[in-house]
Amino acid sequence: MSKMQAHRTFGVSRSTLDDWLRRRAAQGHVRPGSRPRRRWGALSDLEVFGEFAARHQGATLGQMARAWQHEQGPQLSANTFSLALKALGWTRKKRVSCTRSGAPQNARRLSSN
Repeated sequence: MSKMQAHRTFGVSRSTLDDWLRRRAAQGHVRPGSRPRRRWGALSDLEVFGEFAARHQGATLGQMARAWQHEQGPQLSANTFSLALKALGWTRKKRVSCTRSGAPQNARRLSSN
């Protein structure tokens, strides 16, 4: 089967077919490669992070990032905390629950009607 026939029959681009042919020539197969596992770097010990998250469970991701920097030293992004919390099976706090006046946002919206 030619590349054009394979392209039309299977709906695969010709450049993908070229990649597969190169892979078969180099490795002897066209199986997909293994995906690298996530490396946590500064959060390599999820048990320590779990204890930290339990102490700061009411904090937003940004607040947790600032607290981690204050306690542990390295500055990490809020996204790193989101991924680590997901790995622990925790959900994240989406926003601060009260406004500056202390009233919950839903209550403030309802009182204005």
